[in-house]
Amino acid sequence: MNSQDLLESYSSFWARVNGFRDSDLASELRPKGGLVRTWTVRSTMHTIPSKDYWVYVFGGPGRRFQPWFDRTAKKRGIPDRDFRVRFLYQPFLDHIRGRAVSSNEVKQFMTERLSQHGLRSRMKLQRGWSSTPTHGPSWTGMSEMSYLGLLVNAGRKGSESLWMGSTDYLAPPRSLPDPEECTVELLRKYIERYGPVTREDIAYWSFLRKVHSSEEYFSLGEDSGEAVEPPSVAILPEFDSLMMGYKDKSRFLSRGRVKKVFGSFAAVNRTILLDGFVAATWKRKKDRAGVTVNVSALRSLRTRERRSIEEEFANYADYQETKISVAFNS
Repeated sequence: MNSQDLLESYSSFWARVNGFRDSDLASELRPKGGLVRTWTVRSTMHTIPSKDYWVYVFGGPGRRFQPWFDRTAKKRGIPDRDFRVRFLYQPFLDHIRGRAVSSNEVKQFMTERLSQHGLRSRMKLQRGWSSTPTHGPSWTGMSEMSYLGLLVNAGRKGSESLWMGSTDYLAPPRSLPDPEECTVELLRKYIERYGPVTREDIAYWSFLRKVHSSEEYFSLGEDSGEAVEPPSVAILPEFDSLMMGYKDKSRFLSRGRVKKVFGSFAAVNRTILLDGFVAATWKRKKDRAGVTVNVSALRSLRTRERRSIEEEFANYADYQETKISVAFNS
């Protein structure tokens, strides 16, 4: 499940799992638990089964990004990958063995380590979409360590992300799997769970190399099961996996309305599906009285559809354990 924003992603699970509570997820997102959160497909954070960790990490786009890591490190005066692993990453993993550390602790360690090796430790950085540069460590290695299977996300402490060595968080494999086999298994899982899909969909979701074909693939396993009818109403959060799972959005979103959901600066709005198709987007505003939800319809909504949306938000309010009022924008 896409979980670039962890708290937002809890609602993706609620929309799919009957009776879901946040504690169901939190109880498994722990060392030696059933779930783990890390960078993988689409170069974003995903919550995945711990047993499939190596499939998603070694089979994902990490190898494709490695030349980018190498070029960026060279521009910043950081030596090659062998140096980074031996003199930066492995000492860091030894330093944090058996415990989780914050992002600031990672940055502090790397800054000190770079200085010890006579390397530039801090520099002016351009962060995200901000036009204002900041000063920070010239190299932290968090994303590269994640793609190498060395580091995983270990939750949050206040507003900061926590990180832990993968060997402490996961049950260690007998031997590391072959990356090519992991890629095959990753694509098999995608086709099975999202199919039918095109090659373009596969490239879009996996961030692997683009393949020039629109041929469709189907999952035809014995236990693939019957197609499941979509719920009459589904409330989805930002960056939901359905929105991010296909290049061709037309199976759930009219082409003329794509920009209403996929905004500028890579924004992916919260959506409301009616019978499997996006019919509205929604925003929320919290105050002392609870939450006000503003629904922006992408087409005319019938009275019964508005009532169904209000009823589903009442269910969502029970899940969130708060009061929610719904307003429809004209």
